[in-house]
Formats: sequence, C-alpha cells, structure tokens
Amino acid sequence: MKSEVLQKLARYCAYQERCKWEIQVKMDSFLILPEDQQAYLDWLEDNNYLNQERFARLFVRSKFNQKSWGRNKIKFELKRLQVSDALVQTALSELRELPYETTLESMLNEKFKHLKDPNDWAKKQKCYQYAMRKGFEPDLISLYIQQLN
Repeated sequence: MKSEVLQKLARYCAYQERCKWEIQVKMDSFLILPEDQQAYLDWLEDNNYLNQERFARLFVRSKFNQKSWGRNKIKFELKRLQVSDALVQTALSELRELPYETTLESMLNEKFKHLKDPNDWAKKQKCYQYAMRKGFEPDLISLYIQQLN
C-alpha cells in the first residue's frame, strides 16, 4: 500500500462520512487495482475512517432533518450506495426517534397553503404526489391528506 494514497483516502473520509461504495469509486479514480482495494478498505476501517453503520445512521438523520425525505427515498438511496439490507434496517430505526409523522403533516399543510389551484381535490393530489416524491409511505400520506382543508 502506498502511504500517499492512504493519506488521500483518509482525508477524503475525514472530510465527510463515506460509505464503502464511495471509497471504491474514489480508488477506481486513483487507478488502484480491484485486488488491492480490500487492503485499503481494511486499513480505513481499522483506523475508524470508514464505518458503514455510522455512515448509514448519519445518512438517515441528515436526509430526514435537512431534506425531509421519507423512509422509501432514504431506503432507495442507501441501496443505491450499496449499503447492506441489514444496515439499512438498522439505520432506518433512527427515524423512530425523530418527529416523522409531524414533519409529514406540517410539510403537507405548507404545500397545501401555497398551491394556487381553486380546486381542493387537485391541491390534495399535488400534495400527495409531492409527499410520494419525498419518499413517504402512501397510506401515511393518505391519512394526513384527508385532514387538509
């Protein structure tokens, strides 16, 4: 292993929490052979620069708090980043501690108020589609859509 490459990878991880997939993409850009990559990953994990569980938990909290993403979108993005199913489920448990339904309700109320359409049904449809794009569950959205007026 080259210490210069290790320093670059360590800085990359120290700047922001990363997942294994992001590190592998970075190593590919450094032209590190696939058979050598595992040694670098092991070193980063041993020295606490890389921790998949820590990444997944932080990802869930930050995407919910900063972007108001729902479970479905967060789960999709974690899978896209090749986080294991077990870690995805563990990380999603973080949402139990957060005001999930309250956030959905206030988001729908805000969206409903700002829509200019005179037809309430059309406004509710737009709110429903908006919440779906944000990754919230359809049955939960329907529950709160009924309360809008």
